Amino acid sequence: MACERKFNESEATTGFYLLLGQHGNKAVLDWVMKEGLIPSRYECPKCKKDMLLVERKGTIDGFEWRCRVQSKENPHFVCRSVCMVACVNESAKLGGEGKIVEIDESLFGKMKYGKGKRVKGNWVFGGVQRDSKKCFFRVVPNRTKVELLSVIREWILPGTTIISDCWRAYECLSDEGYRHLTVNHSLTFKDPETGAHTNAIEGTWWAIKRNLKGHTAHVEGQFDSYLAEYMWRRSNEHKMIDANFKDYLKAIARVYPPHELDDQKK
Repeated sequence: MACERKFNESEATTGFYLLLGQHGNKAVLDWVMKEGLIPSRYECPKCKKDMLLVERKGTIDGFEWRCRVQSKENPHFVCRSVCMVACVNESAKLGGEGKIVEIDESLFGKMKYGKGKRVKGNWVFGGVQRDSKKCFFRVVPNRTKVELLSVIREWILPGTTIISDCWRAYECLSDEGYRHLTVNHSLTFKDPETGAHTNAIEGTWWAIKRNLKGHTAHVEGQFDSYLAEYMWRRSNEHKMIDANFKDYLKAIARVYPPHELDDQKK
């Protein structure tokens, strides 16, 4: 390691630390790793391989942990992996008695030659809770009753008032412990009798697609992670204040847990 006594100085002196800093950030990192103050290795949560500490301009200390096997064909999105844990794996369910959740599906795909004809894309099923930043979005293989009901049970509490369009897969919701209201979009944007509408979820689709514009959001196996990033940002009102940042750091520690000191010395 770069910190292993390139100079003759006791580590119990101020002079040692002054000289250590003069040897650069890498020497400092090597020393604190040697002392067990920070982990000396990280395992990629995606491929389970040891990551490599490499230089990167723009970071605070000039270095970052990077997966050795990452490539354009096999991207590992660290930020989005953290969001998957913080928003998808650990989020509380939406709704409950007296709460309203709007649900809908949307096809995310490119337009062929700008003529309005969609090519193969991703069906996304989602829901937003009114008067709240709580939401969920999930890539689904199809829009069948079995598929959509499975996601609804996973994300929405019984007793919730669910508002949707008239898609036939939702006809069972009243039998599943939910209060179900519909709006026929072929006739109106708001049901004249019940006042039911899905303006919130419709507006959210626009926001998500705007945020994804220009990104490779349709890479196989990665689209859910983009949705998770949006969910995290929305839940935190798209603000990186101190409290949100601390929560994010805790999520990083859960995704990339520091190795025990004993493991480092093996």
